[in-house]
Amino acid sequence: MLDVVYLAAILALFALVALVAQGVEKLGPQPGAPSARTPGRGAQPPASPASDAAAPRGGDDA
Repeated sequence: MLDVVYLAAILALFALVALVAQGVEKLGPQPGAPSARTPGRGAQPPASPASDAAAPRGGDDA
């Protein structure tokens, strides 16, 4: 009889996880809706006036 209780508890746990997953899915962006984010690599730092190639690296150049 205890096996039936364990089986019912496991099924209830899976149902609860599925219910939470559906709620989390509804919180996300809707398919086909325009996104506020633009595709790319994210925010880029502003370009510095001096080129990175001209900056000394401080290696064994001497």
